[in-house]
Amino acid sequence: MRPALGGFVASVIAVGQAPFLPPLWVGTLLCLAGVLMLLWLRGHWRTLAACVIGAGLAVSYGQTLLERRLPDVCERVAMQVTGTVASLPRLTLLPDGRRRQRFEFESDPLPLAHCRGPRRLLLSAPGEPALAPGERWQFAVLLRRPWGLANPGSFNMQAWFAQTGIDAVGSVRSRVPALRLAEAGASASHQRYRQWLSGQILAALGEGAPSAILRAVVVADRSGLDHALWTLFRQYGISHLLVISGLHVGMVAACGFLLGGLLARVLTLAGVHRGSALGGPLCALLLATVYTALAGFSLATTRAWLMLLCFLLAVLCGRPGLSWNNLLLAAAVLLAVNPLTALGAGFWLSFGSVACLLWLALWRPRAGAAGRWLGTHGYMCLAMLPLSGWWFGGASQVAALANAALVPLMALAVVPLALLGVVLATFSSSLAGSIWMLAAWPLQQLLPLGQAWAQNHPGWLYATLTPTLPAVALALVALALAVVPLRGLLKLLLLPPLLLPLLLPLHGHRTAHADALQVIALDVGQGTAVLVYDRSHALLYDTGGGMPGGPDLADSVILPLLRSRGISRLDTLVVSHGDHDHSAGLDTLRRRLPLGALLVGADMAAAPGVTACRAGLAWRWPGGIRFQVLAPAAGESVSSNNGSCVLRLEAHGQRLLLPGDIGADRERELVRYWRESLASDWALAPHHGSNTSSSSAWLKQVDPAMVLYTHGRANHYGHPATAVRQRHAQQGIATYSTALEGALEWTLRPGRAPQLMAQRSRFPRYWEQ
Repeated sequence: MRPALGGFVASVIAVGQAPFLPPLWVGTLLCLAGVLMLLWLRGHWRTLAACVIGAGLAVSYGQTLLERRLPDVCERVAMQVTGTVASLPRLTLLPDGRRRQRFEFESDPLPLAHCRGPRRLLLSAPGEPALAPGERWQFAVLLRRPWGLANPGSFNMQAWFAQTGIDAVGSVRSRVPALRLAEAGASASHQRYRQWLSGQILAALGEGAPSAILRAVVVADRSGLDHALWTLFRQYGISHLLVISGLHVGMVAACGFLLGGLLARVLTLAGVHRGSALGGPLCALLLATVYTALAGFSLATTRAWLMLLCFLLAVLCGRPGLSWNNLLLAAAVLLAVNPLTALGAGFWLSFGSVACLLWLALWRPRAGAAGRWLGTHGYMCLAMLPLSGWWFGGASQVAALANAALVPLMALAVVPLALLGVVLATFSSSLAGSIWMLAAWPLQQLLPLGQAWAQNHPGWLYATLTPTLPAVALALVALALAVVPLRGLLKLLLLPPLLLPLLLPLHGHRTAHADALQVIALDVGQGTAVLVYDRSHALLYDTGGGMPGGPDLADSVILPLLRSRGISRLDTLVVSHGDHDHSAGLDTLRRRLPLGALLVGADMAAAPGVTACRAGLAWRWPGGIRFQVLAPAAGESVSSNNGSCVLRLEAHGQRLLLPGDIGADRERELVRYWRESLASDWALAPHHGSNTSSSSAWLKQVDPAMVLYTHGRANHYGHPATAVRQRHAQQGIATYSTALEGALEWTLRPGRAPQLMAQRSRFPRYWEQ
């Protein structure tokens, strides 16, 4: 059985990494052939049959997913959609005080015949009118394909869209009134109950972090979890406590098991012996199912519930619950339900942690309860180090202490009290409110202490890691050997060398060759960020966009890339001008990285340590790499866009031009002043390819062989403009797009032709199409 399950799991995961899929009929044929092989063959042939079934199932699922995707020609086409609100709306407070709500929408067939594939939409709408799960609405929307940013070392949003089955994303047009067509039906009663409970907790506790945490762990409503709170919990290594996952479902199941066991004892004392042994597992499954429903059957909770179901079924059949066979069975069941669930970190963290517990159980010596708990806790904290390093690029240095204190607190006090409040809310809102206030009290005491420590000692909490695949593999070997009964001296000689590659920072910047200069135009959506670096120096031009006071792309895209390339300091940071899509990450970078020179555009206020860009400013790196600022000139009075810092780079026989957001008038001024000096081999399209830039005079003087558009897919500005693309085509200029091709990386070497690599073509996956 174990080889067959392993073959099924491996084949499903392998198809999820395929760059393309065969037709749907091939998947159906593979499933039928696999079933026939399973019925007629014996022995190891059954493992092959399981592999064939897994491949066929994954192909069929993937093709169905692709068929439901919004076609390219339907992007940003205004249309009316009708359907049902399918999730709890997640409210977000914008910097200007307005509210937005994001929700999943189960759509009827779209009105345009050639656009009718999508069924499940992820929509963003104004905060009013308030939406409720199960209601039928009609919205005027602009849709686009479920797309994400593609950059080295950062989170892949398209993988999340694929896992959750989102067929299109879009925004509700506020100018066209939304129409409520029908109230929620009985089928959405549990979703309405979740929304009602969230409102009850909010009414009892008010706004604030404790209220947000309780709503998150009771009904998986993350509306109050802002970026600052997520960052705080990540620094302490306890962000898993904010998400209803295996830990929470396991805690509730354990309570159910104890209650069921107590009930069985009572029945036994009363003389009822038949079936009393089933009380613990059945009660555990019942409470875990109710809790999973409260969480809205989200991806994480459904995964935990299916794992628990496999373990409890084994117990009900009189077999050991926690075993390798059950772990494989749980993985197979989960992948059969959703073949793309292995794309997420949660799958590997969940199954990896259970695998570590099983491995530990094989070698753990007999000890008291306290000794077993401490040993298990310490080993699991060690186990999470390579996994966290690989998936998140770092790990908390206080995770062991924080989890030792907060996991029992959440398990024994906060979550039980919060769920007790859920039971009481049906009978008395005031009594439930009192219980929720009691559950929130420990959080109210601890959160200010945690925030103060994080502010005063930011470098003590979180360590960034730059893991390579060999380093993670060696760390996993160390993890396996840590509990094997080897001699102490032998362990001391083996384990540190195996762990050090994961813990030590990279020596020097990672480049393709020792003499290479890397130029990376990052995919930051509707914004700009270009990284230039060699083995010992690094420059960043612009920081991408983000939300003021909230998450920005410097945190989610630029810093992970710098970590993965071993760059811990920027010699020069250039912010072309103050527009948000170019400068939003400035504060994050200044706070998180040592900076050398900071150059800013004409519209940004001067401050200590800040140098205004001025035409003629130039500097060099070793190896003949030269930078020069071409604009603005000293004393000029120009607009924000036209005051952009225009930077030219010359390296290894190549000339690169970074013009910011200058317009056609500014282009003509620079053409008149710099003339032949503007000639470049490649250049960014000014202002993301706006029709107000890339004039014929500019293109004639710059005469680039390649032009790069840095823009968001199907953006509402219409960048790059059709007229601009036509002008480039008429002049025979090759064009590239970060929205379509992801991050674009050039490798420049002396005496060699430049090499270009697009992120989306580096590791293509069929679900990224």
